Amino acid sequence: MICIIRSVLHSNEPKMDASGFLSSPATWELAIASSLYILYRYATSTFNYFSDQGIPGPKPIPIFGNMWGVWKANLPAYDLALVNKYGKVFGYFDGPIPNLWITDADVIKAMYVKDFDHFVDRRSFEIKTKVMRKWLSLMRGQEWKDIRSSVTPAFTTGKIKRMSVLIKDCVASLCDRVTTVIEKDGKLNAKMVFGAFTMDVIARCAFGLKIDTLGEKDDPFTKNAHNIFSPAANKTPVILLPYMYPGMFSVFGLLTERLVIVTKEMKFFFKLLENVLKDRLESKQKFNDFIELADEAISEYTKEVDGKTVPMWTREAIHEIIMGQSSFFMLAAFDTTATTLTSICFQLALNPDIQEKLYESIAAKMEDYDEVSYEMVQDVPYLEMVIQEVLRFYPPVIRIERQCTKDYSYDNGRIKIKKDQIITVPTYALHHSEEYYPDPEKFDPERWSPENKASRSPYAYMAFGTGPRNCVGMRFAMEEMKMALCSLVQKFRFFPVEETPEKLQFDDGFVQILQPIHAVVGLEFR
Repeated sequence: MICIIRSVLHSNEPKMDASGFLSSPATWELAIASSLYILYRYATSTFNYFSDQGIPGPKPIPIFGNMWGVWKANLPAYDLALVNKYGKVFGYFDGPIPNLWITDADVIKAMYVKDFDHFVDRRSFEIKTKVMRKWLSLMRGQEWKDIRSSVTPAFTTGKIKRMSVLIKDCVASLCDRVTTVIEKDGKLNAKMVFGAFTMDVIARCAFGLKIDTLGEKDDPFTKNAHNIFSPAANKTPVILLPYMYPGMFSVFGLLTERLVIVTKEMKFFFKLLENVLKDRLESKQKFNDFIELADEAISEYTKEVDGKTVPMWTREAIHEIIMGQSSFFMLAAFDTTATTLTSICFQLALNPDIQEKLYESIAAKMEDYDEVSYEMVQDVPYLEMVIQEVLRFYPPVIRIERQCTKDYSYDNGRIKIKKDQIITVPTYALHHSEEYYPDPEKFDPERWSPENKASRSPYAYMAFGTGPRNCVGMRFAMEEMKMALCSLVQKFRFFPVEETPEKLQFDDGFVQILQPIHAVVGLEFR
């Protein structure tokens, strides 16, 4: 670049006017070189952030930091390899953004729970589109606290018990589908069948709809949902841009949202919810679904104005919050629950001794209950142990992040995190840690016996996150899975067939949710 400057300043050619100077090739070379240099300095200016603190980590490269090639990687294996190489606390770079990765239970406890006020927010994408701006995962600061507090009562034990009646109907349809599979060829494509089941639950509970054609190829509800959950961009570098350079997306604002995020499929579900809420205003019928229960809970949330207690939100604002949570319910609950049920059936097929012990536990309790119900599934401890071990072995959410909201220091300054920096728990790697789970590649529900569970730090398990910003729908998800499994294991036996892989494989790409592939198992009546 210095040579170019000299060539411009010391040229023997006659003096140029301003227009001639600007059109000179040397000037353009100088401008391009200067721009590239400035970009390089910006893109590498943070690269000493962790090394200055003595924190290890992979060496970053300009522009991408440590994210080069991650869009085509297998994230569980990728994350586990990094943790094995660099340890329980190390530095990583999302482009130029420092990101502290943590699999140390004590550090997780400090940052996600004890000092939560420093890490209240998740990574910011600054979505401004109506409805989506009310998703719990995207909201920040006080607004998140208010809406989280107002929505939480919709997931109390009593409210979930009311929704369990709807779940029970969906489980009956699931058993009918499985019976059809046995009568056809006895081979279960688990992800496809459980995807239809969880979508049925979401349609009933989050959208207030009973759809008889659900799961069929041309059903618009299923078709639009499938397009949302199978974006091609997950396997291209484009998906990395909002993570590496969020400011770039902020500049384009609503244009980016409308072209990339607010797709026609999302608009389909927003319209559905809008129509449901409109119908509810004119109905006195009780539905016992999430829309009704969330409306009850949010409407009761109040604030003080001039010494008087008044509703926190207008009816219009309440409707937007409900639509936001119902559509987010779909995003958060569909793939995670379908994936976990798929993984459970795969492990039961490969571990017949565990499957039989689970069957015997369920059968014994059925002698005390007339049917599978909310009370019954809470009374089968081994059922919960099996689910917990599957969530340990195959955590559906691969990484759990937080964004620092104010400068933070840990362990007398050993680790310093500046405002706006990211911290990440690579959940899969944490759950496969030898320190917390001896012989981690062994599927062993006994890890979750009361004695074994008490001897292990609770912060070594993050299937539903941890701390105040954990999964608000955790109890609902557990209820849904327990009711489905109790009914299935009573009636059917899972076993490996020729197509069943020795080890469950997961799709490559920069995906947020674990995506099992080739999860085919055999099925027969008991």
